[in-house]
Amino acid sequence: MGEALEIRIAPPELHPGQRRILDDPARFKVASCGRRFGKTRLACEWLTLLPGAAIEGSPVAYFAPTYKLLSEVFGLIERTMAGVAKRVNRQEMRIELVTGGAIDFWTLEDPDAGRGRRYRRIVIDEAAHARHLRDAWEQAIRPTLTDYRGEAWFISTPKGLNFFHDLFRRGESEEYQNWASFHMPTSANPYIAPEEIEEARAQLPELVFRQEYLAEFVTMGAGLVKPEMVRLGAAPRDLPITLGVDLAISTRDGADFTAIVAMTRDPNTGTVYIVEAERFRGEFREIVDRIRTSAERHRAKLVAIEQTQFQAAVVQELARTTKLPIRGVRPDRDKVTRFLPLLTRYEQGMVVHDPSGVPPWFRDELLAFPEGQHDDGVDAAAHAFAALGMSSGPVVIPGRRVF
Repeated sequence: MGEALEIRIAPPELHPGQRRILDDPARFKVASCGRRFGKTRLACEWLTLLPGAAIEGSPVAYFAPTYKLLSEVFGLIERTMAGVAKRVNRQEMRIELVTGGAIDFWTLEDPDAGRGRRYRRIVIDEAAHARHLRDAWEQAIRPTLTDYRGEAWFISTPKGLNFFHDLFRRGESEEYQNWASFHMPTSANPYIAPEEIEEARAQLPELVFRQEYLAEFVTMGAGLVKPEMVRLGAAPRDLPITLGVDLAISTRDGADFTAIVAMTRDPNTGTVYIVEAERFRGEFREIVDRIRTSAERHRAKLVAIEQTQFQAAVVQELARTTKLPIRGVRPDRDKVTRFLPLLTRYEQGMVVHDPSGVPPWFRDELLAFPEGQHDDGVDAAAHAFAALGMSSGPVVIPGRRVF
C-alpha cells in the first residue's frame, strides 16, 4: 500500500473585514465591497483551501460576468493549487485535485451556467455586473446546491439598483434567516492607504466615489428623476386622497410587487404630496384585502387600479364586495410615457414626499426609473397622479356596469 497523502496548508492571513464575512454562519452571503477590499482573494481561499473547500474533496464553482475575469481567476487558482492539481483543463475551465475535489469556472454570459452540476460551495464574483444574474441564480445555479445543501456567496462592487441590490436587501431582512449581507468599503482593507482613498475622493465624481470606494448603491443619475428634485415634507391634513395601484398577483421571490401609492394635491399651490407608499407580494385575496384596508384608512376619493387581463378580477371583486370608489384603468401607453406628467411636476419642484409614509425603497425605484430592477411603485404613482383629475363615478368593466 502506498503512503497516505499528507497536505499541510498554512492558514490564510485575512484582514478583519474578510474575517467577518468568513466567520458569519449564514448559508447565503451577499457582500457589497469597495475596490481593493480583497473580495476575490477571500472567495478563492474559501473555495479552495479553507475547511470544507475543494482541498477537502468538495465540488465547488466560481462564476463571473465575463470570460476575461474568469480567466484571470482561473490562472490564480491554477498557480495556487499547482502542487495538488491532478488535471487542469482550460477548455473545460475545470481543475481537478488529487484529493477528489474539483473547481469549475463558469461565465454568466450564459444564463444556464452550471445547469445539471452539484456543488458544495459557489461564488458569484462581481455579481452586480452580471446581466443575467436573476435568471442564472434562480433557474440554473440555485438547484446545483440542493444535493449538498451547499453555500453561496455573492460578492461585488455595486452597480445601480439591480438584482444584486435585491439580494443585498434580502440579507438585511429578518424574513430570510439563512441570508446575511455585508457592507465593506475600501477603507475596510487596512492595507490600503487612507490618503489614497482621500485622493480618489477628491478626483472622482461624488456618485462614482460612493459606488466604487464606499460600496454604496447609487443610480449614477441614470433615472429621469434626479435626487435634488425630491422634496420632503408633511402633507396638509384633510385633503382628499387618491390611491394608485399597480398589480402583480404572485408570491414568488423575485416577482414584481403589488404597489399602492396614496397621493393628494393642494388646490391652492398645485403641490402634489405622496402621502404613503407600500409594496408587497401576495395572492389574490391578500391583495384585495390590502387595497381595501388602504382605501378605508385614507378615506380615498378614488382608487385607480391598473386593469389588464387577469387583473380585472381584482377590480371586479372590489367593486362587487365594497362601496369603495374603484376605477379600473387600462394603460394604453408605455410606462415612461405614463410617468411623464408626474415627471414634469418633479422637475418643477412640485412633488413632496411625506417621510412618515414613504419608505426608502420608493425613492430608490424613483431615482432608478426607467433602468431599475423594479418600477411598481413608480407605476402606481403615475396611476394615482392621473386619477387626481378623475371623477369618482361608477366603474365601467367590459360587459357590465358596476355601481
